[in-house]
Amino acid sequence: MVSSPSSRRAKATVLGVASLALTVVLSGCGGSDDTASGGGEEVTDAHVTLASTAITNSLDPAAALSSVGRTYTKQVFDQLVVFNEAGEIQPSLATEWERVDDTTMEFTLRDDVTFSSGAALDAEAVAANVTRVLSGDPAYATVAGRLATVASAEAVGEDVVRVVTNAPDPILLNRMSLFDIVDPATFGDDRPAGSGPFEVTEYEEGVKVELTRNEDSWRPSESVKDLTIQAIPNPTTLASALRTGAVDAVFGLPADVVTQLEGNGFETTSMPAGSSAITSLIADVEPKLEDPRVREAINLAVNREEFVDAALGGFGTPNGSQLLQEGYFGYDDSLPSYEYDLDRAEELIAEAGAEGLELPIATTALFKAPAEAVAGYLNAVGFKSEVVIQDLSAFIPTLLQQSEYPLLYWQTDYYDLRDITSVARFGPTAPGQQAHIPVNDYQDLYVKQTTELDEDAREADIQSMASILNEEAGVLFLAWPDTVYSSAPRVGELPLGGDSLIRAEAIVVTE
Repeated sequence: MVSSPSSRRAKATVLGVASLALTVVLSGCGGSDDTASGGGEEVTDAHVTLASTAITNSLDPAAALSSVGRTYTKQVFDQLVVFNEAGEIQPSLATEWERVDDTTMEFTLRDDVTFSSGAALDAEAVAANVTRVLSGDPAYATVAGRLATVASAEAVGEDVVRVVTNAPDPILLNRMSLFDIVDPATFGDDRPAGSGPFEVTEYEEGVKVELTRNEDSWRPSESVKDLTIQAIPNPTTLASALRTGAVDAVFGLPADVVTQLEGNGFETTSMPAGSSAITSLIADVEPKLEDPRVREAINLAVNREEFVDAALGGFGTPNGSQLLQEGYFGYDDSLPSYEYDLDRAEELIAEAGAEGLELPIATTALFKAPAEAVAGYLNAVGFKSEVVIQDLSAFIPTLLQQSEYPLLYWQTDYYDLRDITSVARFGPTAPGQQAHIPVNDYQDLYVKQTTELDEDAREADIQSMASILNEEAGVLFLAWPDTVYSSAPRVGELPLGGDSLIRAEAIVVTE
């Protein structure tokens, strides 16, 4: 379930994750519990610094290469629609919308919005943004991929923009929640203008973005006047920066560090991330994975409650049933979960003649701890498993194209579209791509649901897809992780949107 952001204490048992060096930094970098006690009067002109291991690669949201830059774009730009904390589409720049036919939707815009440049928002501006991204310029390829089905946009009035898709698209509104609107007069500028609560004053590429309050924004910032978004790649340094007061809120810390900070009086804000922690079983590499008994044994070998406590630091929900979590369209609460059953797993392995089967797990450094936990469970039932860490540049083709390893630990990213369509790796494969699941009706249903506008029919298709994976034990589903932030007491619990991103304009600062 996607719920309001809440402060929570992770469970204390964290096995195999803690870092001695980081513990030393946290305990010895100055200050005491009193320095994190907070309190005081609310201020209206605060300077707040947000930090994570990486930030946007470009100030132009159309040229951003990954979702890392979304923390920046959400402060400077607006979208036609957004997700609220409950995961429901709500108005933003568009006050209403209407599906004219299967491939056409019209959006009516707010009439009180200006860009930080002083130009007024109108339908021509929105259409120009769509046209730019669909121009074929490779610089915009990532954002064009988010729009996917969109073929064109045009103004049909001063405040009405018509968006046309090349096929029926049941999640067009979801796509529009990811599309940032820029003042067309600033296309190509060093600092493109948006209509959000902040505007850029300085940028050090890949290092830091300095922002200040946009006094004319239709969603103004009351407490925060100046905002810094900073990259601190090393998690140890990132934790130290928060502990010493150099930054006010951080994202990207290991779970055990979050727990230690919380014990020292810092705030934890967590929210379901809209992703699934999984291990893919690649039968193209290990033919014995075609045997459903082997796949079932792998699923029964994992204690998911313990996995969440140990590998995720308590920040997540055990999941042994399906990709989507509660609150997402197509979630099926009737599906059984694979529970931890060591004896049955060993029986199945013996029946399949898979004792001692070598099952190395490839992943990246980011997921080293949870992958090692999975390997430990597999070794305990008689498989032989170890974790192979690949650089991200190597792991991406391993995941998307062809792997030499039978197991792949990764986390899906359906938080962006909040829809099953985000996880295309389980759908039909292109020539040369490996299958992440057995080839069956799942792939046909995946294609069908992408153009199904009848919500009941589409939900039934998605639930049928989940049932197929569940029955065949085709994927090792482990947990639904949380997005976790740590923050100083002066900013307290962080306000998050339905996309799990910080709404800096809503931060309340006390001094």
